[in-house]
Amino acid sequence: MAETMVLQGKHVPFSRGAVPVSQCNLDASNPRIQYLIGQRAGSLNQNDLDELIWAKDPVKALAGSIQQNGGVYEPIIVQRAGDRYRVREGNCRTVACRHLLDQFPDDVRFLTMPAVIFDVDLTEEDLAVMLADMHVAGKIRWDAYEQAKHVHDLFHVYGKTYDWLSNHLRLSKGKITELLSAYRATSEYLTAHPAAGNVRKFSLFHELMKKKELRQRYEHDMRFRQQFFVWLNDNRLTDSKQIRDLPAVLDNPEAAKALDTLGFEEAQRVLITQDPALESDLFFSVKQATERLKQAPASDIQDLKGGNIQKLLMLRNLHRAVEDLATLAAVKL
Repeated sequence: MAETMVLQGKHVPFSRGAVPVSQCNLDASNPRIQYLIGQRAGSLNQNDLDELIWAKDPVKALAGSIQQNGGVYEPIIVQRAGDRYRVREGNCRTVACRHLLDQFPDDVRFLTMPAVIFDVDLTEEDLAVMLADMHVAGKIRWDAYEQAKHVHDLFHVYGKTYDWLSNHLRLSKGKITELLSAYRATSEYLTAHPAAGNVRKFSLFHELMKKKELRQRYEHDMRFRQQFFVWLNDNRLTDSKQIRDLPAVLDNPEAAKALDTLGFEEAQRVLITQDPALESDLFFSVKQATERLKQAPASDIQDLKGGNIQKLLMLRNLHRAVEDLATLAAVKL
């Protein structure tokens, strides 16, 4: 029985049913596939797509879950194309079922999948809005790169405004700007370095765009941009958390040189050698206490002059603790 779904103010018809796995075509334009295999998606045939998706451990784990559950439970989304179906959402489930059928050709549980089936009335824009509802604003969220690509498409391809994106996706305008900037930067990097696995470096670009000074430097300094690409490509930077300390590295000539030649860990060692507070909780506290003592408020100084016993005792205990530490370390202060 036909139903309708309201998309962008339109009532779009669809039906529910079971679709044969053998009649499903993978959709190379799906954000999840592009996340898995990078920018090569448009040049791959169905067998290529199948092999590359199946090579991912999460897809094999998904196949194990489907086998344990006795089939696919969550409906995929397909668009009818003659006697076949284009899988608009659920490509990984489709690949998992294909491989289960290879292993268990007589198991009827893997022959079909439940599906929400659309005909020609579903436009690309309608689909984009629907997927945004499901995986950007909804409970089952895509990874950050997938979300960023989808926000990019909604903004640049379908002309959605910042207000629409903010209201519809429940994202702040600042977050939208971060995602758009990070996606654009990642696309530039992938154009120069198109290896499929490089798409996972999106998280480093995302972190870069969160820091205003780095974002502005990336956008206005071509030399820095190219240098950042080299750091990523040569695995000098490998984790988004490292970006948080990148400004400190760049401000230190010795650490910056270490990053260029050896990588972030060596650069961080330079910083730690020069400032032990970066690694040691104890010396972080010492550093903080020292700064606070240098800026002691006049009221506390007057209390000490006036003979405030408790404050005086705290200072004496601190002095004694420092002396005891120096004695244990056999150093002279």
